[in-house]
Amino acid sequence: MNQLPVAIFAYNRPSHLKRLLISLEGSNIHCFDFFLDGPKNEKDKLIQDQIIFMIKNSHFKTTIVRHKKNLGLANSLEFGLNYMSKKYNYFVILEDDIVPFKAFFKFVKLNLDKFKDEDNIAAICVYQFNEINKIRKTNNSSVVLDFFIPWGWATWSKKWIDYKLNKNNIFIKNKIYNKSYIVKFLKNIIKKKPKDIWSANYILYNILRDKKFIFPTSTLIKNIGLDGSGINSKVTNDLYVTENKKLKENFEKIRNANIFQEIQYKVLKKKINLFY
Repeated sequence: MNQLPVAIFAYNRPSHLKRLLISLEGSNIHCFDFFLDGPKNEKDKLIQDQIIFMIKNSHFKTTIVRHKKNLGLANSLEFGLNYMSKKYNYFVILEDDIVPFKAFFKFVKLNLDKFKDEDNIAAICVYQFNEINKIRKTNNSSVVLDFFIPWGWATWSKKWIDYKLNKNNIFIKNKIYNKSYIVKFLKNIIKKKPKDIWSANYILYNILRDKKFIFPTSTLIKNIGLDGSGINSKVTNDLYVTENKKLKENFEKIRNANIFQEIQYKVLKKKINLFY
């Protein structure tokens, strides 16, 4: 597999970041672009000095972007994605609490190549709910679903740039009537936290533009940040997942989305408050 451009975002969780770096060592990833938001206080600065020391003394080849002032999660992430979109044709996005499983990069690279010219596909996502993970099957395949989940994902620069240029010109399509609860929830989150939540805007934009996302049928990452250490996510075990190593990789196959889509919507409707 050719080296994928990878963006890693961190703030003040060196122990979480270390687990991410260990997982990258086993995935044949040798370099990445590293983004560190500015500290809010002296304690954060001391922790961030430890993080920079860790990165500089690792075997990875890195480009480090360290902000002097605190931009906040949304602005820091959008800065990094804009930076990556100018530097590469496509890229992977990992935050410091995301631990990729072994097949993560294989799945992402295959689908980045396969769907690069499909206008209706906005991104590749790799987290899957347990309710879908538990569906009895022998293969881990690909499936096209409606809702973006920002825990380990990848996109194409031209599609991110298109979002940035057009996100203020969202129009509503009648076909989204069955997603009205999530649309209302996202609009409320954006109203309450307009400067803190970047993903709510991105999800809403793609819902209203009828854009889709490629997922595995069984999760390829674990989120280790649902422990109260993150800024927006709640403390919960409801979104905890484990790797199913018994499944055969069959990512070239696109599964019928009907049953997966129905479950994804029901689970997201029930648990979306845990994301924000």
